[in-house]
Amino acid sequence: MRSIVFLFGLVILTSCTYHEISICDTDEPTYSDCVKPIFEEHCMGCHYTNNPEEIMVFSNFQVIQDNVMNGTIIESLEREIGFMPKNGERLSADKILIIKKWKENGAQNN
Repeated sequence: MRSIVFLFGLVILTSCTYHEISICDTDEPTYSDCVKPIFEEHCMGCHYTNNPEEIMVFSNFQVIQDNVMNGTIIESLEREIGFMPKNGERLSADKILIIKKWKENGAQNN
């Protein structure tokens, strides 16, 4: 009987995948674990150092923090027409919420 219970518990524990357990499903997202990966995946393709248009270059934390705190990035993500990422799929509500929560918590470099 104990081996059945142990086996059942082992199956339950190993059935979770990495993607099901997200460290960003919180009210206190961190820059390094939650915000930075969003920018790397969705923004850095256009907003990189020496990009031809040189519009809002996300070259470091300070630039990202300043543009989140002044509302520029969140407005660009939420607008109906001409939203960012340009020519891309709109960010999910969850990813926008992570950026907003990070801002609400002071946009710390953590």
